[in-house]
Amino acid sequence: MKVRTVAIATGYLLLAALAARAIAQDARFSGGAYDGWDRDAMAVSAGLGGAIVTLSSGTNQTFDYFTATPSLAALTIEAEDPAGTITNGSTIRLTVPSAWACRFDTGVTVYISGSATGKVGTASYTDNGRTLSIPVTDVFGTGDTLIVSGLRLVDLRLVPPYEARPLELDFDGDGVRDIYDRYPLRVRSLWPGGAYDGWDRDAMAESGDLQAVRGTIITIQ
Repeated sequence: MKVRTVAIATGYLLLAALAARAIAQDARFSGGAYDGWDRDAMAVSAGLGGAIVTLSSGTNQTFDYFTATPSLAALTIEAEDPAGTITNGSTIRLTVPSAWACRFDTGVTVYISGSATGKVGTASYTDNGRTLSIPVTDVFGTGDTLIVSGLRLVDLRLVPPYEARPLELDFDGDGVRDIYDRYPLRVRSLWPGGAYDGWDRDAMAESGDLQAVRGTIITIQ
């Protein structure tokens, strides 16, 4: 009986140790898919902390690679829960996809609107046109929005066809991308190549009007 009592006590100690270890791990995001974090930790934690800022163009956009300067849809930057992150003295940087060689058209003027218009300075192109920099002159409040319109792209011929990439945003001024646009950009080539390149699957799905030339068949005897 004494041996059994010791065994049970040892089992309780082991379970207590495992429980304590599990509780310690629940305090941080430590895994990936199917690790139970969404069930345990998210029951008591509504977010991972830090600022919640979004970037959205409102729609997926597809451009033909030969278009000279296609216009981009207006972009909305919203500080849903800024926690003082977008502050006076920092710079908001809107950037073309880092994997693409295209850039913004520096010859056009962009327009800034939204509730946070009075909290930013004049926008300018930097990084050889790959970035639109917007200086921040006042702290953004919860729900503040900044709408950027008038942007155009150039050098789409340097972009891989049929590759979808989103615009990128650095909102805290540290020079590192923080978030992506919710809607990606896509550049298409009407005739990207030759045999087995997928053109018959991709392009022909959108263009069903290619027909053989009809004419008189002449038989030479």
